[in-house]
Amino acid sequence: MTAPSDRVALVTGSARGIGVGIVDRLLRDGFRVAVVDLDADAVDERVAVWQGRGHTVVGVAADVSDRDAVRAAVSAVTEALGPVDVVVNNAGVWTFQPFASSEPAQWMRDINVNLVGTLTVTREVLPGMLARGHGRVINIVSDSGRVGELNVAAYAAAKAGVMGFARALAKEVGRDGVTVNNVSLSTTLTPGAHDTYDEAQLAKMTRRYPVGRLGRPADAAGAVAYFASGDAEWVTGQTLSVNGGYAML
Repeated sequence: MTAPSDRVALVTGSARGIGVGIVDRLLRDGFRVAVVDLDADAVDERVAVWQGRGHTVVGVAADVSDRDAVRAAVSAVTEALGPVDVVVNNAGVWTFQPFASSEPAQWMRDINVNLVGTLTVTREVLPGMLARGHGRVINIVSDSGRVGELNVAAYAAAKAGVMGFARALAKEVGRDGVTVNNVSLSTTLTPGAHDTYDEAQLAKMTRRYPVGRLGRPADAAGAVAYFASGDAEWVTGQTLSVNGGYAML
């Protein structure tokens, strides 16, 4: 296995929130990192910060649910950094609304980004991993897909689908040196969480967590770093809950 400094990680949805924390950690661990996000301005802003710190990082704006855009993004990353060794499928959206008043367009948005996007990005980088005999596929999922949660039914369905995909794919590619795992999160303090909940709601939610706080991007990043490391060579098809004890599975 190559050393981290020779390895390339591609992280989707990585210009804000949890994705920024994941990129920060992988860069500190010596990876060269590709930042892929739908928001081109945010990509440019974040990449400039990381490059200013001396890190090897490139940015590409792409919609993960658009296969042509993903192909172009992976091609650009490969040209700039080399083949992708680790892919972190972090890009996600959610519709926060009772299912009875939701519409199919909302379901499909959640499914296309969270589930189809994960399949699309993984499909584009996987052949190279198989050819080289080494790779890491790491998906960011949600405990709502494991135990359910109010007002996010389509999102929960999509994330549950990602977990099933990971288990099936892990059985396909394990003998070829590729592992596939999930990091399952509960409420994490990101701009998206603050857009969805007010401070009183967040405080109320905190009381449901045995460790007494909500998640931070660094919590997710630590689990991703583990799955990307040599310490996880014999771990595949697993879902690790990083959730402060909200759900104990």
